[in-house]
Amino acid sequence: MAGMALVMRYVAGGRWELGAAAPTDAGRLLGAGMLLAAGAAVVPLFFGQAPLQSTFWEWDVPVLGHIEFVTSTVFDVGVYLVVIGLVLDVLRSLGAEVDRQTQEMRARG
Repeated sequence: MAGMALVMRYVAGGRWELGAAAPTDAGRLLGAGMLLAAGAAVVPLFFGQAPLQSTFWEWDVPVLGHIEFVTSTVFDVGVYLVVIGLVLDVLRSLGAEVDRQTQEMRARG
């Protein structure tokens, strides 16, 4: 959904609007996402578990109440960052050429 929202933002406003919506480096998002997803797959091996084995933690925090955390969330966040980074990279690389051609056509005619 977030990737589609970025595509629609690009369609509506072009690369400048996309830059305002996501002023981050797509490569960094891709790298961080891959690191998180791969880490979620490899870290359980250090504890004698299967790759991508999920662990469940829960705490009772005085102000917040009962909190639950599942390690598969780290993998999901990594995949999310990879998808967003890839969409941004594709839009910026392919979209930049479309914008350049449009500007050339306007300058000629």
